Amino acid sequence: MGYGTDISVYVEDRAGDVGAPASPAPWWLSPDIDILTHPGEAVQGVNQVQIRVHAHDEPILEEKIAAEVYVGNPSLVMSPTAGTKRIDTPGSLMFRPVGLAGTEPVADVAGGLAAFSWTPSSSASAVDGPGHRCLVVRAFPLSVTPPSSPFDVPNEAHEAQHNIEVLATTNEEGNMRRGGAGTKNDPRKRDKQTGLWWERFNTLAAGKRGKRFVVWAFDPAPDKGIVDVLRGAVGKGARTAISKDPPSRVALEAVGTRGEEVDPGRLLKNRRFARSAGLGEGLFAEDRLLGAASLVLGPRKLCSLLLRFDHSNLKPRSAVVLHGAQWDEAGRAEGGITVVALAPV
Repeated sequence: MGYGTDISVYVEDRAGDVGAPASPAPWWLSPDIDILTHPGEAVQGVNQVQIRVHAHDEPILEEKIAAEVYVGNPSLVMSPTAGTKRIDTPGSLMFRPVGLAGTEPVADVAGGLAAFSWTPSSSASAVDGPGHRCLVVRAFPLSVTPPSSPFDVPNEAHEAQHNIEVLATTNEEGNMRRGGAGTKNDPRKRDKQTGLWWERFNTLAAGKRGKRFVVWAFDPAPDKGIVDVLRGAVGKGARTAISKDPPSRVALEAVGTRGEEVDPGRLLKNRRFARSAGLGEGLFAEDRLLGAASLVLGPRKLCSLLLRFDHSNLKPRSAVVLHGAQWDEAGRAEGGITVVALAPV
């Protein structure tokens, strides 16, 4: 077992899920880890990262709890050994269960939070550099040695991730090498060759090597947490409406592995897969599906998925919310990310 026999410590994928597996999507927007004041974006200079961990009342935990935080480029599935960097100081993030003496924050108690300062690398190309970044937190009893295998966030109570980015865009053209970071002060340009905007996501298999499916959908009515992130990114006083319409075009391309774009309808026809994955309902309701891809992934080699899209149909001062999620062939959830693409200016 990845975290020994422990069933006490957990972090939440969604508020109130008490560490239970298979939380409804989006399971990748954990409230237990965030960069304060600007979620999803690491700025040059000092960033404040805040985490929270929990522990069940039973069985009684009689030792302290350690936590670790990893950062990486926009990703679906992440790993502690590939494409990420640990950004906390080892041994600095400690919690204690109720009843155990100490000065550490108490797990699962209101106000039981821990925060630390993190200064990104000066290079935007580094996994711990400034720009859009994904975060993973894992927590476990101090006596446990955590696994080195890829994070299995939706199925592992000891792990949670916060994967969201607000992608600022411009109608200016540029090549993909110098197309802009997609941040407020460096918006993403339109690719000269394709005429589309894009984003690249890293991923790998959370389990054994084999086929994986990634599906993208748009969200015309995102929850308050996503809207709050958008408001914070565009600045106070700026009016940005959520688009009720999807981008006019979406295309997917696997990079660094065998893969192909597939029709989401094909996945819906596989009733066993669709039922297990929750495809065809909720965030991934049939009328929201934009595109899908099939990829061959392993747990060690980092691969990429290129999302290309044309959202020039959006009204000025609006944004479209896009959700991407990854499943294995059995429909077992592995990872996900949310992109809020601002209308091009």
